[in-house]
Amino acid sequence: MKPRIHAGDRVIDATAGNGHDTLFLADCVGETGRVLAFDVQESALISSRERVTAAGVVARVEFIHDSHSRMGNHAAAGSVAAVMFNLGYLPGEDHDLTTQTDETLAALQASKTLLQPGGVLSVVCYPGHPAGLIEAEAVEKWMHTLTAEGWRMARYGAVGTLRPAPFLLIGRKMSGSNS
Repeated sequence: MKPRIHAGDRVIDATAGNGHDTLFLADCVGETGRVLAFDVQESALISSRERVTAAGVVARVEFIHDSHSRMGNHAAAGSVAAVMFNLGYLPGEDHDLTTQTDETLAALQASKTLLQPGGVLSVVCYPGHPAGLIEAEAVEKWMHTLTAEGWRMARYGAVGTLRPAPFLLIGRKMSGSNS
């Protein structure tokens, strides 16, 4: 992701969580860039805000207490260089409170429109728990449809594990993409 994000870019952390991705993105966009960080859990936004404040980059981040499915209400089509998702539950919190498949698919659809040509979509899926497995399968199926629209796709993950291991899906919106 880092080579695709430049100083001054607008990027989205669709699942702010504990702020690790938010901080990464804030470092990438530099002083003139902007990170939109979404989460439905107030505790996640507090944790994320504390992390980026401690790093001295909080001015680059807008924290949005809302579902990632509504990210299209906060950015214009073609204005975003990267969107990152880290699905599942918030570490250290209630494991029954997870990202929801229908909301994630709506957020991915919004990401397609928001990303500029050359923009990158990153999704970490966690199929090791029942809700995560359903969501991971749906997300992977959705991501595969992008290749027909001119996107480049990759999947990274461990094989031969006792339980389904987390995996990363990366998509890059090419210049001639249909969306």
